[in-house]
Amino acid sequence: MQSWHPTDLTSKLLRWQSEPESAPAWLHARAHYRLGIYFEDLYAGLVSELLGWRLLARNVAVRQKGHTFGELDFVVQNPSSGLVEHHEIAVKFYLAVQTAEGLSWHGPNPADRLDIKVSRLLSHQLALSDRPDTIATLSRLGIAAPAAKRLFMPGYLFYPRRLDSQSNVPIPDMPAKFVLPPEADIASDHLSGSWSYANEISDTECRHWVPLNKPHWLGDWQQEAEADPALAADSVQAVELSGKPRLFARLARQPDSAMWTEVERIFVVPSFWPGTQDSSRTTLST
Repeated sequence: MQSWHPTDLTSKLLRWQSEPESAPAWLHARAHYRLGIYFEDLYAGLVSELLGWRLLARNVAVRQKGHTFGELDFVVQNPSSGLVEHHEIAVKFYLAVQTAEGLSWHGPNPADRLDIKVSRLLSHQLALSDRPDTIATLSRLGIAAPAAKRLFMPGYLFYPRRLDSQSNVPIPDMPAKFVLPPEADIASDHLSGSWSYANEISDTECRHWVPLNKPHWLGDWQQEAEADPALAADSVQAVELSGKPRLFARLARQPDSAMWTEVERIFVVPSFWPGTQDSSRTTLST
């Protein structure tokens, strides 16, 4: 039975960084264009290559009489206990919106809501491994019924962007003004960013911004060149014209290196978001 220790984990990561040829193939593979699948690939590598867990099955379809109830994301064996576990994972990005009905948390696709997602993960996805047909499916694969279930949902929460009137710098204490949904069990030090309507962002404000493409939503962005102000301004305007939200990183040059590094993450949304183009919006007071 294999075990691991954080010092082993750190040394392995450092070796992969200094000796890229020693890193597993999945780290060199081209990232999948769908963020969820790419995140699953990274999680599979984390579990098996870094933590030393045995990956027994992935994306196990649960069917009965031709009807598919869902999939188990991961079935793994815990090296410490030897027990089989069912893991569900999701990487999500939610924006805080104050409406007449109260506070709600929407994804860039406003139909994706934090409360709905958490409820489905807890009541449906994790419960799949309790179904007799699921246990029978795993048995046919030579896998014991899971003895434990775990849910991992990392990501970012974005708060309405507010700038200091004199310095034009974002005010950092916005998360403290919002009550987090208790059912999501969100850590107080969660990763966070801000969001703003496209038609409220000036060309001057976004001059150090870069638009982020998937899969670069998953980690802090850095680059050698300064941000292109024209590209940033055009990308912000395109959000309003296309009606599609977009994620940006604000960069600052680090004094001890030549790199421009992400210091703020901003979601830009069209003026009608989170409603339809014909609906009116409710502006959040700050």
